[in-house]
Amino acid sequence: MIGASVKRALRRLRPLPPASDSRGGRIVAVIECILNQNARDAGAAMAPAMSWEVVSLCHAHGVGMVQLPCPEIACLGVARTRAPGCSIRAALDTEAGHLRCAELGVQAADRLEAYLRAGCQVLAVLGGNPQSPGCAVHFDGQGLAPAAGIFMGELHAELQRRGLDIPLRGMRDGDRVLLAEDLQWLTRLFADQGATLP
Repeated sequence: MIGASVKRALRRLRPLPPASDSRGGRIVAVIECILNQNARDAGAAMAPAMSWEVVSLCHAHGVGMVQLPCPEIACLGVARTRAPGCSIRAALDTEAGHLRCAELGVQAADRLEAYLRAGCQVLAVLGGNPQSPGCAVHFDGQGLAPAAGIFMGELHAELQRRGLDIPLRGMRDGDRVLLAEDLQWLTRLFADQGATLP
């Protein structure tokens, strides 16, 4: 026979009834260095930890963030090891670099598609500064321009192959004026997509 004190202890171990789920169901995919400036190449970090303006705006609008992998780290390592005189862009703009970025693009698209199947809205893919070899977002009149980052090009192509119409936008935190434009765009996107405050 189980004593009263043991029964009370067992009741405390039972899981609590599930509380209502308060997730917002809306996300943006962000490049790694928005969430971790330590992922940037030496001399390129704009903050000690993260791009707080982007992170705080997403938080204020109840929008989750999915971290995309850094293509430079995936291809070259944290130190961006490459041949002397070879730029990061040139190191990524090779057959091996494109293949690795394409693999990362497939993995990222798989993850975003899984969120969509689970009922989430994927509002945007947020890329990087205009000079980023892997993550710059540049459009011309036809679509993503050749000057765009290698990874962004591969991810964009993969999203198009799957028929996923997710907007891409650079978060240009290297220039305060351009970042202000990007944050205004993001604020409008959140408002247009029925953002609700938590």
